[in-house]
Parts: sequence; structure tokens; C-alpha cells
Amino acid sequence: MTIDAITVTAIATSVYGAATLLLVIQIWRDRVQRERHFRDESDNRKLNELRNAFYEGWGYWEGFTHASSESKGDAAQSGRMYEALTRLECQLRLNGFESQASNLGLVVRTNIHGVNVPLADAGIALGLLPSQYGRA
Repeated sequence: MTIDAITVTAIATSVYGAATLLLVIQIWRDRVQRERHFRDESDNRKLNELRNAFYEGWGYWEGFTHASSESKGDAAQSGRMYEALTRLECQLRLNGFESQASNLGLVVRTNIHGVNVPLADAGIALGLLPSQYGRA
């Protein structure tokens, strides 16, 4: 039995087509995996920025409230605290915590001495503080 050139060409073309199809599937799966990894990395980065903003705002607030009357911060320190709390408000909004952001923003802009309640509520909503913390 002899195999002619057309049969050899047909077999070679079929093998090449199957290999190309497998390559396309592999490239597609690789792209899906890279997109999933990028999305997870982006979500983790957003969450870390939110947590950093919370801890920075919390730290400045704790420093402000626990400072002695002789060592109350100067205008620069107050500005850094206001900036940190405003950054936390923005990060809360960007991550879908609208009510906590609105409460914090309202208190920061109207009565800075009442920040501990909305700040604790934001920490509870983020899962960084236990739920009973805000009810002390």
C-alpha cells in the first residue's frame, strides 16, 4: 500500500491544525489566568490601601486624643490628622463603604472631637475592630 502526496499533505495539515487549536486554547487559558491574577492583585492592593488609610487615620486620632494639654499638636500635626481622616473617607468611598464615609466626613468637617464613633464604625465595617468596640 502506497501513500500518495495528497494523503501525506492532508495528514500533516490535520496535525498542524490540531496543534494550532491546542496552542490557541492554551493561550486563552493563560490569558484568563493572568486576568484573574491581575484582578486579585488589584483587589488586594485596594484593600491594603484602605487598611493603611484606616490605621493612619486611627493613629493620628489616637495621638491627638491622648496627647497631654501641654503637648497638643501644632497646626501641621492637625493638618496631617485632617488629611489622614479625609484620605480614609475617600478610601471608604472607593471601596463601597458609603455610609461609613459619609458619617466620618460629616464629623471631620463639623465636630472633630466626635471622630471616635464613626472611626470605630469604619473599623468594625472593615473587620479590623471587633463589633463590641464601638459600643464602649
